[in-house]
Amino acid sequence: MIEIRGDMDAPAEEISIKNIEFRATRPTYMEAHGVPSGGDWALQRLGAIYLDGTKGVEISGNLFTKMDSHAVFLSGYNRNTSITRNEFYSLGMSGVALWGRTVNGTNDGRNGDQPRFTLFDGNFCHQIGLFQKQSSCYFQAVSAQNTITRNVCFNLPRAAVNFNDGFGGGNEMAANVLFNTCRESSDHGAFNSWDRLPYITNVGDPNGSTRPAWNNMHHNLIVSNYAADGGCFDNDDGSSYYEMHHNFCVFGGHKGDFDGHSKYSHHTVYIYPVSYFKACFSMDIQNIPPKGYGETYSNNICILQDAGGMYLHFASVELDDPSIDVGIHMGNNSLYVPGGAESATVVGQSSQMSFADWAKAGHDTTTKANGTMPTVEEMMSWGQSILQQ
Repeated sequence: MIEIRGDMDAPAEEISIKNIEFRATRPTYMEAHGVPSGGDWALQRLGAIYLDGTKGVEISGNLFTKMDSHAVFLSGYNRNTSITRNEFYSLGMSGVALWGRTVNGTNDGRNGDQPRFTLFDGNFCHQIGLFQKQSSCYFQAVSAQNTITRNVCFNLPRAAVNFNDGFGGGNEMAANVLFNTCRESSDHGAFNSWDRLPYITNVGDPNGSTRPAWNNMHHNLIVSNYAADGGCFDNDDGSSYYEMHHNFCVFGGHKGDFDGHSKYSHHTVYIYPVSYFKACFSMDIQNIPPKGYGETYSNNICILQDAGGMYLHFASVELDDPSIDVGIHMGNNSLYVPGGAESATVVGQSSQMSFADWAKAGHDTTTKANGTMPTVEEMMSWGQSILQQ
């Protein structure tokens, strides 16, 4: 419907698209696809609004509905695009998708030919992915330094927000409300990320490095219901450099998987956590990260529903592995489980022990386990307090 093109040297600048109703685009899911990066997605560079080579475009106050395509697509070089206060409803595919380019299709992203500094704020996104099930309210691949804030996303077949790779990092996701995701799929979370392919950028290091800048995920209210069994933040397949704090997560715990590292969960309320396993902290098929790349879980409230619930779970590591104390940092958490410290469990590859025995062995001695379960009103009060800090 609207296509705006420029290039990096002469971008189309300062264009506003406001207060328009977009509807009735044709299906595009059978058009030629590409694989944008190391994640699971394949998609087309197509959308009802298509931007390539722009700077300072504003898309605000619009309604996107009854469309069989992506609503908004940012392809290649786009800077400071603002997508605010729109409604995305009854879409065949995704609400907003970003897909950058690298140097000759390699893993070198220092050419800058990517969407960066995109603001996705205050949008209302629901009933999407009616035809293309690998769809999200917001998707990015080969893109960095974006801000996803104050959006309400629900009733989707897959994750509400999806990062297809760890390109560059430096993203912020804050004050969003996500629920009713993964209604037609599983092995996923309300937020999902992959990081299977390292990219060289100047974001984390001005001299160029495969190490990205940290992503900041905070003050989100997320309910991982339906089949969002990866939890609130499903940091899958190598996902690294995420700080997750001051969130209120229902049915979602801390996840480490397939050589992920450098993730920090703190000051978050986790109610009845699930991350493939019912555990506050679960490390799936991988070894313990080495020194300097550890996983941290501290100053959280974790409420386990059942007696014998898992505080800590290792699928591939024995509990006597000395690397646990090097690569896993846990402390100052408040654990609630029926039966208290003697009931909560720490589970390794072939053995388990109570949390009380784990603490006696010198691990995580500052976490306190409580057998008196909080009321619903108390849990809601804790969540409200965390989100307001």
